[in-house]
Amino acid sequence: MNRLLLLFTAVIFLFTNCSPKESIEHITISPDSTVGYTAIVNNKTPKAYILLFPGFGESSDDVLAATDLPFDLARQDIAVFIPVLQNGSETYGFSNESQKCLTKIVTDIQNRYKLHNKPYFVGGFSMGGATAVKYAELADVKPAAIFAIDSPLDYNRFLYATKRDIEVYHKDNQDSIYAQLYRDIDSIKNESPYFIDDSTHSAIMTLKQVPTRVYIEPAEDWWMDNRRTDALGLNIIDATCFINDLRLMGNKNADLIITRNKGFRRSTNQRHPHSWSIVESNDLINWQNSMLHQ
Repeated sequence: MNRLLLLFTAVIFLFTNCSPKESIEHITISPDSTVGYTAIVNNKTPKAYILLFPGFGESSDDVLAATDLPFDLARQDIAVFIPVLQNGSETYGFSNESQKCLTKIVTDIQNRYKLHNKPYFVGGFSMGGATAVKYAELADVKPAAIFAIDSPLDYNRFLYATKRDIEVYHKDNQDSIYAQLYRDIDSIKNESPYFIDDSTHSAIMTLKQVPTRVYIEPAEDWWMDNRRTDALGLNIIDATCFINDLRLMGNKNADLIITRNKGFRRSTNQRHPHSWSIVESNDLINWQNSMLHQ
């Protein structure tokens, strides 16, 4: 009898703690367009909201499958919005065209959810981090904080590394994405959110008072062994230069978070340092909450 009672109690506990209290909505902002966003909100008035950007090739559903971060944020009364830009999952979010599209999306979010006077955050994974940084640079009202997860930020550096991957290592023969990225990004490289060789820091000057985090898991041996990629092709270069430049400009809340052995892909249950999993949700959310009280 005691064993049955314990089993029943365990089932009730799991059901209570795992049943979702958050709602998920997929919203388009015009009838003839895929442009829009996925909203994850709970039934309370949010204290803040976040624009959370997928990596290149990721849909909002991919994000929800890859990480618990959106739900963890929503449970902390931070409404989550995952934008879908003009070319869907294959949109270069840092481009000027994408940023104009994003402005329309944010206007709809603010109007629909009555968020005009609420503080907000921006963040993203891989190219989504570059999208977040670019948005923060251009925004009239700055976010309470920014974060980027293993993100290429300088697309001149990115293109040089991609060209080397194609011409020296012939990686495009195994994966056409290399040729696609090189072709498409070449025309918009000057719209990059950051340039390592810009000694004036003109692109990031507007961020010198904005709390910023960049997460990175270098794992050089893994990249060489599994992807034939050396340091030039890793986003650690952009991450360290970007954070260092912000600090030298006087930003006292610019942090580089270097992780070890945290990168895993849920979809394959395999090790991969370029993953959402390098971020520990509670630590990130605690940091964000602390920025709201400054």
